Amino acid sequence: MSKIKISKRRHLIKAITWSIIASVTTFFIGKAFGLDNDKAFMIVIFDRALKFILYYLHERTWFSSNLGILERSDD
Repeated sequence: MSKIKISKRRHLIKAITWSIIASVTTFFIGKAFGLDNDKAFMIVIFDRALKFILYYLHERTWFSSNLGILERSDD
């Protein structure tokens, strides 16, 4: 089965844009729990650093997997 080729750069950009969305969400969750801006921001920093790495590795692992990919029949 031949898969399309997608660059690692695309995966990296996808991870960065998702990280921005998730960072804003995490910050506001911290604020909702009564944290001041500095503490909420520190949670964002630690959370994003770890999850950025994990997301990228997760994305690359799934991309290299054939699980759930069906071969197209051109009948």
